[in-house]
Amino acid sequence: MHRLALFLLLAFTTHAQEIRRTPLTLKDGGTPEKPAVFDGKGMIIDLGIDVTSHDWEKQGDVWTSRGPFDKHPAVDDVQRAALFIEEVPMSITRDRAAEQKSGEKGKVIFMAPEALQPGQIGFKSDGSLYFRWPAGKTPGSAKIYLPPAGLASCVNIACSYLTVKNITALHAANDGFNIHGNRLGIRLENVKAFSNGDEGISAHETVQMDVVNSEIAWNGSSAGGVADVNDCTTTYTHCEVHHNLGAGFFFEGKSHRVTHCLIHDQSKDIEVRDNTQLEQSDNEWRKQ
Repeated sequence: MHRLALFLLLAFTTHAQEIRRTPLTLKDGGTPEKPAVFDGKGMIIDLGIDVTSHDWEKQGDVWTSRGPFDKHPAVDDVQRAALFIEEVPMSITRDRAAEQKSGEKGKVIFMAPEALQPGQIGFKSDGSLYFRWPAGKTPGSAKIYLPPAGLASCVNIACSYLTVKNITALHAANDGFNIHGNRLGIRLENVKAFSNGDEGISAHETVQMDVVNSEIAWNGSSAGGVADVNDCTTTYTHCEVHHNLGAGFFFEGKSHRVTHCLIHDQSKDIEVRDNTQLEQSDNEWRKQ
């Protein structure tokens, strides 16, 4: 058993850990001389909705919901995942050739059920969701999770000079850890961002952030498990990044540093856009 699967098994069967079902917004920062600290002490934030027992229509490894799920309309944004089989994010897939052939501007046509590859989903005109089971998961033997309605993130940081530690973020519709604005002195320490609809960790605008001793895996963004953009400055040290649908790291910000990290089971390790400055050293790379 992969150690993430083992971790999730232990996490969901113990009563010792706090499991929070609503997003956490942190607004109380400190100063450059004395940063505030939020220690989750092993807190698990899980926004997932277990739909395993739904009355699925089953045709081999293609399963279809009987109608849309409450407050979960069809999602045409292929940037993110809209379903998880255990830890595995399922990618929304549109039929671009059919959309173009229709001649209708803005037409959304999802890939037909029979044309789906393992790990892909689409939607019927009535909002019903259908998917083909991913490789490595046996139909009927794994749990199925929806992210919450809307675009909630597990942890939202809305202040400066704050250290956040010892939190696991799961099954957000958006990001595991989301940071917007002019935020300085942000530090994530020993956090885990698993199986979120978009990125595991994402910094925007002019955020300055350091991430250490953390794990980012199985996130559904087509960009990356980490996506830091705009004019942000970030560093990642002694982190493990793996099994994300996009790249391990996606950087479009001002400058970034990745050192002493383990990156494995990624179709692409690091993607850098525009004139972004990137420093790398002492990383370990393992291909799929």
